[in-house]
Amino acid sequence: MPLVLTLVLGLLRLVSGQWEVIGPDKPIQASAGEDVIFTCFLTPETSAAAMEVRFFRNHFSAVVHFYSNGKELEHMQMPAFRGRTEFLKDSIVNGRVSLRLKKITPLDAGLYGCSFSFQTYYQEAVWELQVSALGSTPLVSIMGYAYGEIQLCCQSSGWFPQPMVKWKRPQGHDLPSDSKVNVDKQGLFDVETYLTIQENSGSISCSIQIVEQSQSVESRVWIGETFFQPSPWRMASILLGFFFFGLCVCIIGQFIFLFKCQRKLQEELNWRRKQEQTEWRDAQKHKVELTLDPDSAHPQLCISNLREVTYVDVPQEVPDSEKRFIRMCVVASQGFSAGKHYWEVYVGKKEGWCLGVCLDEVDRKMQFVTLSPNNGYWILGHSAQDQYFSYNPHGFYLSPRTPPTQVGIFLDYEGGTISFFNINDQSLIYTLTHPFKGLLRPYIQYWPCSRENLGKIVICPMSLGSRLKPPPEVSPHSQALTIKSPSVE
Repeated sequence: MPLVLTLVLGLLRLVSGQWEVIGPDKPIQASAGEDVIFTCFLTPETSAAAMEVRFFRNHFSAVVHFYSNGKELEHMQMPAFRGRTEFLKDSIVNGRVSLRLKKITPLDAGLYGCSFSFQTYYQEAVWELQVSALGSTPLVSIMGYAYGEIQLCCQSSGWFPQPMVKWKRPQGHDLPSDSKVNVDKQGLFDVETYLTIQENSGSISCSIQIVEQSQSVESRVWIGETFFQPSPWRMASILLGFFFFGLCVCIIGQFIFLFKCQRKLQEELNWRRKQEQTEWRDAQKHKVELTLDPDSAHPQLCISNLREVTYVDVPQEVPDSEKRFIRMCVVASQGFSAGKHYWEVYVGKKEGWCLGVCLDEVDRKMQFVTLSPNNGYWILGHSAQDQYFSYNPHGFYLSPRTPPTQVGIFLDYEGGTISFFNINDQSLIYTLTHPFKGLLRPYIQYWPCSRENLGKIVICPMSLGSRLKPPPEVSPHSQALTIKSPSVE
């Protein structure tokens, strides 16, 4: 009986939203290269198995890891975290989850959060990740000598956060010096500090320490009375030799470092391209043949062969229909309320189009509407300013590696995603994630932006393969066309 009562109370809390999210109550400290675990739980204890759980960085839309409907949606992650997270959900029925973030770098430092949401109830917790890295042992070298004065240089690399550098005498007294700090591509600090001293200064140490920590590294050098006495020419030669040796070491080290970085970036790029090509090939397994619904087309969009959309300057005489849009758009005769479906649309080099899906029940007599999931639209668009954009739910710009002339669209209804692929290089442009409900119809909006952009937008016959022969780019109905670009919103 107590177990049944506990389950009933847990269900009531889940429906009514009588719970809150508890995360780390103080900053989490980690060293570069280590793994770190973030833990969040619900209080009072409530099952989170049916909830949407999101770990994010800085703001809600910057996804570190995403769990929904019993699945982990890896494509929602920011690229910097893909392959580096592990979702620990053994205690999710008790409202407790953890996320392991692997191989921490200084670039990972900052604010993190976790959120739990069920239906319309939402709670989150936020904390800070602090990252530190202990750098190399300081290298003390002699940079110059003149009139009894010696210039020393102390160098060290690989620190985070920015360390404090000090020159000290044996008694522990600090000596004034000049310092320079650089930041490498991994966010680590390299420090250089210079000190000018007199001969016979004795023991001098260079100490480097992170202010928030007690650990420090130190190097010591002894400056005697007759250190530079034998021959100024001989010493100049020695110093020159040290200088060129150090310069060669630095140049060789820089070349090795750059080569490794370039190779790593190329490997990551190649891996990402293979993943996108695999996703595209998997999507092609769900090809569907589409035809356009002429009764839904705007009077200035001419539909031919039930696949081709052409803009004409003079509106056609068409029968009035409740299905007809008053915007420059058209939908397919086919609709989807379940399953996976893939089709391709040829757009050429034209500007002024939107592709995707919309709810069958959208208001077709509304001229100005934001093509957002909140309004029943999931689209990829290309504006008159040669910018690619989408909404999720607010507008943002995209940057494909190459401009697509043919776009593949993959709808996973149960998975709640619609993906847009660039057929030219078989890459993923973007994936929109949103739970679908209701009948969805493939959607095309077309408003040519200039005379050079006239032509046809074509739904490709999937039985003929993945690439379509480009149709003529100029319509025969547009000889006296005056272009006016309607707003997407």
